[in-house]
Amino acid sequence: MAFTYHRTVRFGETDAAGVMYFSRLLEWAHEVYETSLMASGVNAKHFFSRSQPWVMPIVETGAKFFQPMSCGDRLEIVMRVYAIQESEFRCEYEFFFEGSQRDFHTAQAFTRHVCIDQETRKRRVIPPELAVWLKLFEEPQSPS
Repeated sequence: MAFTYHRTVRFGETDAAGVMYFSRLLEWAHEVYETSLMASGVNAKHFFSRSQPWVMPIVETGAKFFQPMSCGDRLEIVMRVYAIQESEFRCEYEFFFEGSQRDFHTAQAFTRHVCIDQETRKRRVIPPELAVWLKLFEEPQSPS
């Protein structure tokens, strides 16, 4: 099931040309990821703390831009999650102007996450709290 999030482009997120600064796209993607975790009952403070026996680094990202986003633009961001292995998943994000037709993106992004042991730095099975999140938001198809 896709997770949908809404946000407004802020003045401080734009560059001298008045459009969204490119690196903000991945910040927004992570904002959606964090919000979806909390929506599924994950305690973000605990999840992102270094006290866990595991860490969840992002090992790959990508973004495509199709139309400029400016201060005041309302965005609808749709996140889809795909399990890749028992230790890995991919999040795909589609950015739309709020109220626009969903066949016209303003941007797309993805992040690939791998669960590793904090000490050994080797892959490990995704922890139970994240497994609940995956079960809630995972899409049945393989990622693109």
